[in-house]
Amino acid sequence: MAKKLSRVDPKGTSQYCWECLNKVSKSLSERWHSCPRCGQELDRDYNSALLIQKIGLLSIQEEDITSVKTAVRAYLAEESRALP
Repeated sequence: MAKKLSRVDPKGTSQYCWECLNKVSKSLSERWHSCPRCGQELDRDYNSALLIQKIGLLSIQEEDITSVKTAVRAYLAEESRALP
């Protein structure tokens, strides 16, 4: 069974919601993530970990996705294709 390894740049992952990829700016001293768009409420480090996992899984499907910015762009492009 073949396995894939995906490298993900963690830079900026605490500034985006892992669920909806909405940008939620916060200072380093803010330890809680609250997304006004989808309502996610969780520790900012846990949010980052979930987003890194999401980006990693996306990068297996689309090889050029390794950062939060490219993941957000890919997600938004996919979302706009899904709209009627």
